[in-house]
Amino acid sequence: MLILLTGGSVTASDATNDFQWAGTNLVAGGGWGRMLQLANHQWLAVNTHFARQESTLQIRQADDVTNSWPLVATVREPGRRLDNGELIQLPAGEILLTGRSLIDGQSYRLPVYRSGDGRTWNFLSNIDVNEGAPGSLSQRGLWEPHFFLLADGRLAVAYANEKHAADQPAFSQTCSERISADGGQTWGGEIILAAEPGGGRLRPGMPVVTRMANGTFIAVYEVVGRDDASVFAKISPDGEHWPPGLGRPIPGHHAGPFVVSLATGELLLTSCANQLSGSRDFGATWQSLGPPAWDFGPGKVFTWPAIYEIAPRQIAVMISRNGVRLRLGRLLETGTPLPP
Repeated sequence: MLILLTGGSVTASDATNDFQWAGTNLVAGGGWGRMLQLANHQWLAVNTHFARQESTLQIRQADDVTNSWPLVATVREPGRRLDNGELIQLPAGEILLTGRSLIDGQSYRLPVYRSGDGRTWNFLSNIDVNEGAPGSLSQRGLWEPHFFLLADGRLAVAYANEKHAADQPAFSQTCSERISADGGQTWGGEIILAAEPGGGRLRPGMPVVTRMANGTFIAVYEVVGRDDASVFAKISPDGEHWPPGLGRPIPGHHAGPFVVSLATGELLLTSCANQLSGSRDFGATWQSLGPPAWDFGPGKVFTWPAIYEIAPRQIAVMISRNGVRLRLGRLLETGTPLPP
């Protein structure tokens, strides 16, 4: 059960009392976990099940995140390795699943599957593909897709993209975006969300985009090759048009970032540094918050975390380490008013 606290103003000098953390819950074995609360208040989770010749995406369902997560479906593509599962529910109620699907060095796809109940899944489309002869596509992959909805209800996805590594100028990796106007059946042209100006060896990747309470969108992503895979951010007025370049760094975060906009309008951010930061001015400034949900000491530990608000100011932080796990807690009131 969650430990619920009320009141308790936190000052800048009292940075270890921003959260009260309670218990943990094992969602699944394997790795790379993400979850989704459905319109009927049930929860779905996706995790990767690794095997020698292929990996699959497992779907689990729970009435409450503190309960067990029984397996309800497995999505597989014979001979291919699936990973980086991601879920979204469309306004009409359909549930979509994406992830990466690959034959290493030969075939890279970002498939989309559709379901009405989370238990039966059917292939719908490919967001993007890169196909070639065996061994011809080393480091030319497509990775880590992240769904989000635009203000007009269109479906968007951000992902890491190595397809431009042979272009002139060459980009070792970019963060790309595509938009679907028909619920994921077809996809529009590529939008560059983040790239090294003029091309080069820097590798922006693992993008996560969320719509903020003021209607604008924030994207966070790692930039491998800059410091220790530092985390950068950009703001877009509509989630479709992004300023050029790499954006602005967020101090203290490294690799695999995740950002969520809370019901209060505050932003919470984490990364493989396994620390937490908050913003009350829509990403203009960030403050370190503590204690962390998962304390692995200094430096980065590859947990591929995600943050979810399961009720007002009640937080779940999901990591992939020794299985897919959740830690539950509450963000304490700070007493600082949000900007209008």
